[in-house]
Amino acid sequence: MVRESFGDPPSSLKKDGFVSTGIDKLDRLLEGGLPSGFTTLMLGAPGSSTEILVKQIASTGYSTYITTEETKDEILDTMKRFKWQTPNIEFVDISEKYYSNVLKGEQKRVSIYEQRSKLKLKELIELGSTAMPSTVTSDEDFLAVLSNKAKSIKPQQKIIINSLDFFLSQYNQEEVLRTVYASKVNNLKNKGALIIVMTKGIHGELFERKMEGLADCVLELNVIQKGSSFERYLSVKKMRNFAKKIGIARYVIDDSGFVLEMIERIM
Repeated sequence: MVRESFGDPPSSLKKDGFVSTGIDKLDRLLEGGLPSGFTTLMLGAPGSSTEILVKQIASTGYSTYITTEETKDEILDTMKRFKWQTPNIEFVDISEKYYSNVLKGEQKRVSIYEQRSKLKLKELIELGSTAMPSTVTSDEDFLAVLSNKAKSIKPQQKIIINSLDFFLSQYNQEEVLRTVYASKVNNLKNKGALIIVMTKGIHGELFERKMEGLADCVLELNVIQKGSSFERYLSVKKMRNFAKKIGIARYVIDDSGFVLEMIERIM
């Protein structure tokens, strides 16, 4: 185990064959950034502030941000709070579309019950059912949206999926894996940086291992309680063909966002 101190990083770190994360110290930990064409799985434990890290990465360079947990406006509000730049972000706001569909479905449910409440018992029996009416929350195939967007990634562009949890709640795991693999192939061809966020420990160990095997790079964010305080750690668990990059770093979240501190490399 080798400890390293970051010292004062350069204001901008760019290396041929790599896509910068936009965070100097993280690029230094990765020795240049994310290799072009790599698919990165970002596994985050609850409370690890993964959502802040990916927003900060999206705020630099050219990024496509596929959001499922927050709306575009909510993300922009967070970015403004940290004073990050946002001119080169394309948003695919699945969250807004999904929640709109949910509300429409709930309105339909209420309307059906209102109609049924005015009917007499005999008429309800004639309808053939007194069960709860089904509600379709979405007529759109969000996996198809994800797949189509991944095809259009440009060289050195970052495409961020935050998060895969949404798709796993709507589709079976094999469908999601096939779509992620197709997105990986497109990203490899187009030399971008595909970053996929997933909550650690909730989708089953087997699926998590499959995702780790599919990814070229695996970053894991964890929170560890030490006495009455908590410490956050980022681990570089996997970096295909770059074994030297494997390591762990402590980090904090301050007024500027995600800040890496001392790192340890596993030699």
